Amino acid sequence: MPELASLFDAAIDAVMPQRMLPGRMRLHDGVLYVGGERLDLERYGNLYLCGAGKAALPMAEACEAILGERIAGGIIVTPEAERPLGYCTYVHSTHPLPSEESVEAAERLMEQFARAGEGDLILFLLSGGTSALIEKPLPPVTLGAMAETTRLLLENGCSIEETNSVRKHLSMIKGGRLAQMTRATVLVLVVSDVIGDDLETIGSAPLYCDRSTYADVTALLRDRGLMERLPETVREVLTKGEKGGVPETPTLPLPTVKHLLIGSNKQALAAAAACGVEHGRDVRVVETPIQGDVAEAAEAFCRRFKALPPGTLLLQGGETTVTVSGGGRGGRNQHFALLCLRHLGTECSYDIICAGTDGIDGNSDAAGARISDTLFRRCSTAEIDDALARFDSNTFFAGKEALIKTGYTGTNVMDVVLAYKGEDNG
Repeated sequence: MPELASLFDAAIDAVMPQRMLPGRMRLHDGVLYVGGERLDLERYGNLYLCGAGKAALPMAEACEAILGERIAGGIIVTPEAERPLGYCTYVHSTHPLPSEESVEAAERLMEQFARAGEGDLILFLLSGGTSALIEKPLPPVTLGAMAETTRLLLENGCSIEETNSVRKHLSMIKGGRLAQMTRATVLVLVVSDVIGDDLETIGSAPLYCDRSTYADVTALLRDRGLMERLPETVREVLTKGEKGGVPETPTLPLPTVKHLLIGSNKQALAAAAACGVEHGRDVRVVETPIQGDVAEAAEAFCRRFKALPPGTLLLQGGETTVTVSGGGRGGRNQHFALLCLRHLGTECSYDIICAGTDGIDGNSDAAGARISDTLFRRCSTAEIDDALARFDSNTFFAGKEALIKTGYTGTNVMDVVLAYKGEDNG
């Protein structure tokens, strides 16, 4: 199915900020219309444009094209290569682990929020990746301890919701704490990278709220057997917080802060589906997201796929979790693809893309991988099993020229699986 790549391109294009924002934001006679919001800019003092995430830079460019010189300044934090902004300051940071750049970026945002006055307006652009890109650990937690904690969570099967609940309780900027640092009115435009578009999870909710508690977090970590593996300073803060010695994150959103969802996985899948229909395919979109353990998710997906009639295009989005025990390169999409390749073999004719919409999968430079029954015929099951055991899907697919490489796309709405079933093999 040569057009499968076109479906992936259509999915990405539909959730690019340059396409989404102009349709949702307009400025007319000094009034800013965003979604269902109407903001009379004459009522505000300064308008600041701030943001963080993998989509922050193209979001900022789209906003600058609309708002222009009305923007008084701001801070945009992103892992992308620098591109000049006309009215905001570009700040580079790192992902998926926080670094000194993350701390500097957080401090600059905190200063910007503190400077904004009661009559000012902050337009904040939030997208996935923010959790690592801006970080200010609660003392005595060190940056190294925060990075090690993040690594442990990501490599031991914790979902993004669980991972972020822990990070929020170790940070001065997450879980609504950044929102408490300003008297300005704040409008947050959100590109969602989490299942259910949960505002408490996206980017670790720097401007929303957090209903989880220190007791919830420590219970989770003990249940996963991770509590004793955490750095000492992290255990110190969490156990102190559990006993009431550290203030909880705010449990209610501030009335001066409003969030608007402008991009999600559903939009990406809808665009891919429309492209498939244009190519004359029988398209089926699975509303239930792919989630949970990657091995179980891949097995369930393959069962569903095998039951389809030939000529069907199956689309599904979501995000799995991976418990890593090997030292290879890869990510959840490449590992999912390799599992599907093992499950499907040559049982039917298929062409499948498994990829992250942000363009970066795990610790690799690929977005994901493309598999088929033709690819399986070029492999041995022993070769596949070895790559799975070593969690080295990237090396496997690189050797088969089956990687999908886009670089940072400038958006981030979780992962997509685009699967076409051809005529049954005989």
